[in-house]
Order: sequence, then C-alpha cells, then structure tokens
Amino acid sequence: MEPDHPKNKQKYKQRELRFLIEAGATVEVSKNGQTIHATTVNMSAGGVLLHFEQPVQLEVGDQVICEFRVEHEADKPLPYWGVGNVVRVEDCRVAVMLKFGGFSPLQSETGTAMTHESL
Repeated sequence: MEPDHPKNKQKYKQRELRFLIEAGATVEVSKNGQTIHATTVNMSAGGVLLHFEQPVQLEVGDQVICEFRVEHEADKPLPYWGVGNVVRVEDCRVAVMLKFGGFSPLQSETGTAMTHESL
C-alpha cells in the first residue's frame, strides 16, 4: 500500500457535522470479498471514519459495505449499514463516503433478519 502523501492526496473536505460515535463495524471489501473488523471514530450522515487494529490493504476508490451495531438503548443495538467508497487512508484509519444505506429492521414480517443483501 502506498503511503498517503500530501502531493498525491485528493482534496477531501468535511461537508457535514461529525458525531463521535464508537461502534463496532464490519467492512466487506467489494473487490475481493474480504471482511475486516473495525471501530468507528466518528460518523456523519454521509460518511464514517473507521479505525482498524492494524493497517489494511484498502485504497482510495475501493467500494466497501459497512455494517454497524450502534447502541442506542441498553441491550438493543440499532443495526445500520452503508455502501460507499474509500476517500482517505491514513495508517490504521480509513474514511468512507457513504453513497447509500439504511437502518435494517431487526425482523421482517417473515421473522428473519433483514440485511442490505435482501434489498
């Protein structure tokens, strides 16, 4: 992986208010199907900053599917997912601009969990 160098860096500007939300995240890389676990650093309506335990092999432009388990009430996680592209890679932190996503209902009418794959 090439180090992120200011000369090569695409102009990235925060456009939305960030919320310091620490949540577990599972990141699936579309190009190779690899699944990596991370923690959110902050989130906004259109993006997320992820922290990985060690540097990851992600590049600017890679499409990823992120699934989050945000605790909003005791013992009741709020499942959320989003599809987006990597916009910045800095060592163990990766910024993802989300193109679309949503809150997954805990159960559908059939009693099975709904995911982005069932849409």
